[in-house]
Amino acid sequence: MFSGSTDPRWEPLAVPSGQFEIGKDGAGLLVVGYDGSDPSRNALAYAAGLARRDNASLLVAFVETLTSATLWFYAGSPIIPDSGADLSDDLRTELSGVGVPWRFVSVRGDTARELETLAAATRADAIVVGRSRSLWRTFGGSVAVGLAKRARRTVLIVP
Repeated sequence: MFSGSTDPRWEPLAVPSGQFEIGKDGAGLLVVGYDGSDPSRNALAYAAGLARRDNASLLVAFVETLTSATLWFYAGSPIIPDSGADLSDDLRTELSGVGVPWRFVSVRGDTARELETLAAATRADAIVVGRSRSLWRTFGGSVAVGLAKRARRTVLIVP
């Protein structure tokens, strides 16, 4: 289900059975929506700072929607969204020297739904996303709004 690269310090959170709690003091794991855009870079920077202060880990996720590459390709546009493979090197640069364990995954589907699914599967404390600045998202619905409506954990929307 998940594919991607991993920081060498990443270790899955080992939580003894029956000892998991949502809302503990400080975060343990943050899921960050990242696509290489300026708002997603802001979200990543904010999440990395929060993770560093709370001694937490990051799960950085790129969600490729079915419509993203497909529509751009058929529309004949020269702009093709970044793929998950292209973003791994970008993430290494962005997170170098931050001192936070992180893992990158690439999934396909509805962005808000996939971020919530990842957060639920990993028992993340929060989901961090950037605010959409696109006029298209104003009419079509942004990821942040979708998460605010359906997420079962804290959602941080970074401008």
